Amino acid sequence: MKYIILCGLFIFFGCKKEGSQKIYYPNGKLNYSLSKKADTTKITFFDKSEKPVMNLNFYKDHFIGDIVYSKNPNLPFKDSTIIDSVRGPYFYGTEYIIFEKGSKLTGAFRYKRNLDFKKALESLQPFGFHNTLDTKGNIIGKTEYLIVNDTVYNTKITL
Repeated sequence: MKYIILCGLFIFFGCKKEGSQKIYYPNGKLNYSLSKKADTTKITFFDKSEKPVMNLNFYKDHFIGDIVYSKNPNLPFKDSTIIDSVRGPYFYGTEYIIFEKGSKLTGAFRYKRNLDFKKALESLQPFGFHNTLDTKGNIIGKTEYLIVNDTVYNTKITL
């Protein structure tokens, strides 16, 4: 009987909790929602009118898949960052602007791995070449970013 109770306690406390949670601003408006399933948390951020503006998935200490910024109805494109690699204390993503006729590369980013998704999101640092696009997808500017230690240096390149 003692062993059955101990096994039951191990199962009860050993299972990861699944569920959802909503986080609000002090003014009562919805800030973001969390939906946890095993080791992955789906996070949705909301704007001032409580419409979803960003969706991402967080796995243990880094983002996975796409970080999708909801399409602004006033703009002819949407923004998406594809997390494409995890190396050492960092993970990396490539940002694309998606138009009806296809996607355009804007640039690459580095994030620091962290158990707190907010700190991981705040650690965003651009690196390499980044394109600035107009609303039609034409390149109107280019900037090169270089990371030295944890400081980002940039050089604007005129076209």
